[in-house]
Amino acid sequence: MTLDEQDLRQGLKQIVGTWQVDYIVNAWSNDLAHIPATEFKSDDGRDFSAITFTFTEDHTVTMADTATGKQEQGTWEQTGYGSYHYTLGAFLDLPDDSFRAAAEKLEMVEGCLVFSLGFLAIGMKKIAEGTVTEAPDVGDLPCDDSMTDIVGRYAVAKSMGVVNDAFDLFTRDEIAGALQARVDAGEIEEEEMRDSLKAFDMVVEFTPDHKVITWMKLPEGLDPAELQAALDSGEISRVENGMFAAEEQEWKAVNGAYYFNTGSHRELFGEEQSPWDKLEIDEEGLLPFASGMMKLKRI
Repeated sequence: MTLDEQDLRQGLKQIVGTWQVDYIVNAWSNDLAHIPATEFKSDDGRDFSAITFTFTEDHTVTMADTATGKQEQGTWEQTGYGSYHYTLGAFLDLPDDSFRAAAEKLEMVEGCLVFSLGFLAIGMKKIAEGTVTEAPDVGDLPCDDSMTDIVGRYAVAKSMGVVNDAFDLFTRDEIAGALQARVDAGEIEEEEMRDSLKAFDMVVEFTPDHKVITWMKLPEGLDPAELQAALDSGEISRVENGMFAAEEQEWKAVNGAYYFNTGSHRELFGEEQSPWDKLEIDEEGLLPFASGMMKLKRI
């Protein structure tokens, strides 16, 4: 499984902190009841609640027995969505076989980290949050003004549409052909077809002063007085060559890459996400834009 930067960041925040054994499940029991760790005692009277794991953002882990003060250091890694693997020294005193391999695997289950010891499932709850250093947002980093290759005007090469029941990125001709078939079949009107193709009339300009301007065609028959009123009120910012600036945003170059400020407010699991999208030319030589809803080509 391939985890992207966002997956790894979320997994880091999820695991970093101190976890204490909370319950035990006996796989041979009839009801698979969660037995509180304080009730599952060893022959010497100790119970599993004395065991804690502390995971840190540098991918180290400390397993401790608070009853004896014994500790063992190790490392951890994320292996999947809610899945982790850790390694320790001889603290668990387990044979180096499948028994130990299973014990070193952690799965997030209903907010608990669970691992197995033979026929026992051990569930841990987080009792203290750890420190996760927030990465600086692209907007807070200095811009590399020497990078200007992105400057220019771009037309829409592909846009999202439906062709042969597939919703994907298609060229103007592909989408127009599918729409024309629907017009011929009486399913839609010519006006709806024209409206659906308007995205291909758009031009996106990356200016030397780090603006991203989305240019749209002025409506046919627009009253010049209405246009001037829109300019005066700030409803639109500029007009050039029969087109108006529908949006103006910002681009910047950081650490060898280009980024575009979408201006969108985004959240993931209740945490605010960066509004900056990375801009990268793809294998077709096109520039994915608008959260992947279209691809641009330089004109």
